[in-house]
Formats: sequence, C-alpha cells, structure tokens
Amino acid sequence: MKKLIFYIIIAYYGVFFSNLAIAQEKIFQGSYAECQAQAKKENKLILIDLYFVGCMPCAEMDKQVFPDPVVMKELNDNYILYKTDVMKETDGKKLARKYAAPGFPTYVIVSPEGKTILTESGFFGVDRFVPLLKEAVQRNKSNQYLAFNNTLDNTYPAAYSERFIKTGEKHDFAELEGYLEQQKDLFNETAFLANSVTYFTKYNNWAYDNLPKLIKLYGGNLLRNKISTIAKAKSKQYGAVQQLDSLTTMLAYIRPTFNEKLWAVFLPGFVASYYAGSQNAVTYFALIDEYKLYPTWDERSNAFGPVIIDQSKNPTILKSMRAEYLAAEQGKKLDQVDSYRLTLLHYYLKDFDKASSCIKKLLESDPISPFLAIDKKDLQDLKEAIEKKDSSLYKAKDIKKIIPFKLS
Repeated sequence: MKKLIFYIIIAYYGVFFSNLAIAQEKIFQGSYAECQAQAKKENKLILIDLYFVGCMPCAEMDKQVFPDPVVMKELNDNYILYKTDVMKETDGKKLARKYAAPGFPTYVIVSPEGKTILTESGFFGVDRFVPLLKEAVQRNKSNQYLAFNNTLDNTYPAAYSERFIKTGEKHDFAELEGYLEQQKDLFNETAFLANSVTYFTKYNNWAYDNLPKLIKLYGGNLLRNKISTIAKAKSKQYGAVQQLDSLTTMLAYIRPTFNEKLWAVFLPGFVASYYAGSQNAVTYFALIDEYKLYPTWDERSNAFGPVIIDQSKNPTILKSMRAEYLAAEQGKKLDQVDSYRLTLLHYYLKDFDKASSCIKKLLESDPISPFLAIDKKDLQDLKEAIEKKDSSLYKAKDIKKIIPFKLS
C-alpha cells in the first residue's frame, strides 16, 4: 500500500514538473535577434511581453492568464513568447523605446518577418487575451500590418530616448517641442513616438485631427492617453454650450482609439465632463442610461454624488434621485455613504422630518466607516442645519464609495 502511494506521488509530481517544464519552454531563451531568427524558422508570430519586476498586472498575467490551457494552446500553435524586462535587459529597453510603451505589461505582436501587427497594454483576462492572439493571427494572414519599421536602433531625440534607456543625462521634455517643429513629416515613426509622450497643444490638436490615419498607421494603444485628455476637455467645452450633438459626434470619432474594455473605463469620464460643463442633469442621466455607464448600484450612486450637491435647488431632479435611493433601500440596507446621500436629498427637498430620522441613524451607526471620509462633526453640522430647517446652511461633501478594483 505504501509503495502504491509512493508511486502515485511520484507520478503526480512527475506530471506537475513536466507541465511546468512545458510552460517554461514557451518562453524563448535568448536575445530578441535570436528570437526573430527562430520565429522565421518556425514560421510563427512573436508575442513580445514587456514587463518589469514589481509590476502587479504583469505578475497577475503570469499567474492567471499565461498558464491557462487555452492560452497555452494558442501560443504553442502560433507563437513564440518573448518576455523581456524593460528595466534590466537591453532588448527590453530598446523594445519599450521602439513602441513607446505607455504602461506595463505592454504586448507587441510581430510577424515572422518582423512586421508589427498590433500593440496593447495592460492586464488582459483569458476571455480577452485569447481573442487578441487570434486576431493577430488573422491580421497576419491578411497582411494587415502597422507602419513601424523592423529595427530597434532608429535615431531618436535624446529627450524621448532617455525616458526608456537611462544614460544619466538630463533632458527636459520641452526639447521635444523643438524637435517636432523641425519635422517635415509628423507621420514618420520617430516623430509620432515623440508626439505620443508629450502634451503640446499644437501637436495634440494635430494628432486629434489626424486620428483615423494615425490609428491605421500605428494602432490606438499609443494614442489613448493623449486622446482621452483632449476628449475630456472637449466634452466639458461642449457641455458649457449645450452641444450634445458635438459630444456624440466626438465619441464616435474617438471610439476606434479604445478597445472594448478601455472604452468602458474611459467613457464615463467623458460623459461626466460634459455634465460638469453643462450642469444639465436630465441630459446627464439620459447619457448614463443610453451608454449603460454604471451597471452596479455602487457605481451609479457614486455618479449621483456630485449631482445631488449641484442640483440642490432643483426639486425635480432631487426627487428622481431620491426615488432611486428609496428603491435601493427597499432592496437592501443602504451603506453609510448612501445614507449620507439620502439624508442630503431629504434635506435639500426640505423634508426635514425624514432628514432628521436619517441623520439620527447615521450618527448612531458605530463606528463611522473609515471610507466615509467625513467625521462626526460634519454630521453634527448637518444635523444642526436640519434642526434649523435651513437647506442652505450646510455645505455638503462629495464623498465616494470605495469600489473594489478588479484587474479582469
């Protein structure tokens, strides 16, 4: 019996270490030039994984995604995986510079001949990573490539290069404005890369005006930060003059810059910026519903927070929001942040009896949540304002619920 157990254990660990060895063999050992030669020999794509030690999303990809059987099969069938540390390895630094890695991990997929197929950054769950890998395979079959050249040793402006390959020299990013001024063709690779890491108004506007062509040439990954900054400013400007058509046109224009996941992350900010400019809560709520921005109650409640304060003298809007909080209260016990917001709604609507009841319960709740970001003195001030029946006496705070962050 003991021998049987011994052999079962040996077999188990044999399989375990065998699988581990297979998983490790997926990562190419050698220089990037050697990896390119191997890819050409095997006629496989290269998945470049730019990471660094201490990068949490990088570690979670290694833990959750790369070991997945479906991911491993796709990689085994069609790819050579090349992982390189952008802080410690020369190839990693050069590749990060070539592709202006905007965050980590950054993934670059190239053909066996070294043509760039796509670039993406950030954590990808299995449900998103596998389609990304398959999409690159199809793009390669259709000869759909980005405009990056095949060398890591282009001539880069020093202020740009220093961002990725530290030499100890000091170069202010302001130098890049002069560099861009000298470029006859802003669509060339190095000019585009230099522009992608800066925020000069003139060249921001140029990138926005030429967005469709730039996406076709280099993809959306390096444009997202720049375009999101521009879009938030434009959204607020459109809101200030109540130009809803301009907002919706802009959203459609910039949409190709973002993958599906990141569009869901950035879009609420653009809509909120429009509201900040317009202060039109009716339109804001309509946009929230049209784009399905806040699928959970906690997200929706956080969106309501500043609106409650902004619309403190608009009883129609306040009543519509209060109805939602009361409905939520029927479905579950409101947390302290919700209770604070409901108290404010009663208070602004001059329903002082209900406001008094709410603030009493809130003050009796012990301990006050450390995430409430408001102390008992603030609540006492609100209680006094309610007792004085003066809806203009208390200065409310826009507090936020802490919503757990999920990489996936």
